[in-house]
Amino acid sequence: MKKILILMLMSFITAASLSAEANYRNFDELKALLESDADDYLFLDVRTGPEYGAGHIPGAENISYNLLPGALPEGTEKDKTIIVYCRSGNRSGTAKRLLEKAGYTNVHDFGGISRWKGDLE
Repeated sequence: MKKILILMLMSFITAASLSAEANYRNFDELKALLESDADDYLFLDVRTGPEYGAGHIPGAENISYNLLPGALPEGTEKDKTIIVYCRSGNRSGTAKRLLEKAGYTNVHDFGGISRWKGDLE
């Protein structure tokens, strides 16, 4: 009986780890996505235009958090992967909550731009 419980637990853990999706809070995960050929995501810098212009993570589009969700590209699917970041993580957290409240189900908060270890544009 004990062996059966252990095997069931191991199967559950394995299945859970295989189905775990990336959360893009980690530099390496985000960098790999940005360097891939994937185009089924939105990567948003939710700071102001001047902040974005002063330097942003390559590949990011700028939509200020206070314009969300209305300023998303027309036809954005509710299950599309959306990754947000800002200066410190405060506005990106707000952006994530706004998008989720609007029904978007696959929103990830990278946090602050200081977490990015690569070059800025």
